[in-house]
Amino acid sequence: MSKTRIMVVEDESVVAIDIGQRLETLGYEVTDIVSSGEKAIEKAGKNHPDLILMDIVLKGKIDGIEAAQEIYNNYNIPVVYLTAYSDEKTLERAKQTGPFGYIIKPFEDRELHSVIEVGLYKHEMDLKLRESEARNKAIINSMTDIIFTLDHDKRYTTISESKLEKYGVTGERYIGKTAEEIYGSEKGKIHDAAFTKALEGEAVVYEWTSKTPTGKWYLQTSLSPLKDATGKILGVLGVVRDITDLKLAQLELKREAEVNNAMADLSGKLINPISIEEISDLVLDYAQNITGSKFGFVGYIDPETGFLIASTMTGEIWDKCHVSDKTPVFEEFKGLWGWVLNNNKSILTNNPQNDERSTGTPEGHIEIENFVSAPAIADEKLVGILSLANSDQDYTQEDLEVVERLADLFAIALSRKQSEDKLRESEEKNRRIIEKFLKIVSEVLKEINQP
Repeated sequence: MSKTRIMVVEDESVVAIDIGQRLETLGYEVTDIVSSGEKAIEKAGKNHPDLILMDIVLKGKIDGIEAAQEIYNNYNIPVVYLTAYSDEKTLERAKQTGPFGYIIKPFEDRELHSVIEVGLYKHEMDLKLRESEARNKAIINSMTDIIFTLDHDKRYTTISESKLEKYGVTGERYIGKTAEEIYGSEKGKIHDAAFTKALEGEAVVYEWTSKTPTGKWYLQTSLSPLKDATGKILGVLGVVRDITDLKLAQLELKREAEVNNAMADLSGKLINPISIEEISDLVLDYAQNITGSKFGFVGYIDPETGFLIASTMTGEIWDKCHVSDKTPVFEEFKGLWGWVLNNNKSILTNNPQNDERSTGTPEGHIEIENFVSAPAIADEKLVGILSLANSDQDYTQEDLEVVERLADLFAIALSRKQSEDKLRESEEKNRRIIEKFLKIVSEVLKEINQP
């Protein structure tokens, strides 16, 4: 078994030699005996002793405390202080460097042996603790979830910082702070109430949303009391799981079901014998509700003139506008909606002011914040249009698909209605012709039957 290697740092040569001899008598190997802090740092880096006996008061630019701090920081070598001073100020300063022991001169061999062995044991335990912490940190960092702990004041004490990068935040936002300090009083109260339950011994699971620099996230937090070996609650252990993908999938399924139900409901209403204006109103109402749009209009192409008739524009759009011409008939197709009609293509823009297809907003017209529109086409013929504007959120591709489906329903209902109207007009015309013919026949018969 190899001997424990010790370096002595002492600027009094007689004392230094005496200590060296004592160490050898106790079975230790003396690697170096130096008299300055600068030399101690140099030899520590070169020979790497197992422990250093360091006199606090040394000649030179740096004293033993400064030298010990640099050695431990750079080489992780434990230091035991030697000092002839036992005043509180000196000891307090020495304690700030995290020493592995100190001994006051003069001392006995037994004291020297004890403080060295305790220092070596403490350093060994410190290394094991660091290794354990490193393993735990590696385990935590390998997990996809965020792990954190809280103290009794509900302040964050640790958090798996590497997992925070995804959300554009750092551990500085959390450590030492409460939930209300981090998230604000309103959302912070939700977390604070859950933390309180966990500190009272309950296991708690709850879901919440968070907006960070990288987006909006759906999260689930699981809390459990953090206890010592006796069962005393020391704080809270928390696990935050990202459930954004799952939540978005659930929301998408829910929205799809709602859209399908709305489409089925609208289809049932459009089958009824109602006017084109009523068809337009129904389609617009459903479109606004599904997409959350404040404004919009539904219009149809007059088969005789080719003009766009948009009777739904006489509603709240004109109430908000301050333009002189408020007729629902448009002979020319302009702007974004005009582009849809002229090109028979759908459009979606969340920045209409900078869209090259836009001709600008007329003076007095409502400001268009975002816009989505689809042509109504039946038998490859343009028959109308559905346009929506100013949703609280940006329009998405899903919104455009909904608008296109509604435009298709409008086209079908419109074509059916126009066909019914033509048939009715034809029947009425035939009826009048037959009545006129029968009247002529009746008059002729009367003349023939006269004597």
